[in-house]
Amino acid sequence: MVTNRIPDEGTYSKTDAVMSAVGATLLIVTEMLGAVFAFAWAIAGLLGLGETATYVLMAVVAVPGLVASASLTRRVLRVEATLRGAAPSA
Repeated sequence: MVTNRIPDEGTYSKTDAVMSAVGATLLIVTEMLGAVFAFAWAIAGLLGLGETATYVLMAVVAVPGLVASASLTRRVLRVEATLRGAAPSA
């Protein structure tokens, strides 16, 4: 017998939603900030900047990365809250 019904696994609490959002956000933000710092390090190396200038460039490019991280976190939490409130579709 084939059904399209999704089995009920219990309730999906607010804590579950927050934990899912935190896990996804940490994974994505870690990769994104790693790429931002690698980009700054590579550009500084190509331009022959010194160590201090490299760290300054990393700090400068980290600001947009952190802003994007905060935006991503807000979006993930909003989606999790929406999914938690929506009825399951079959």
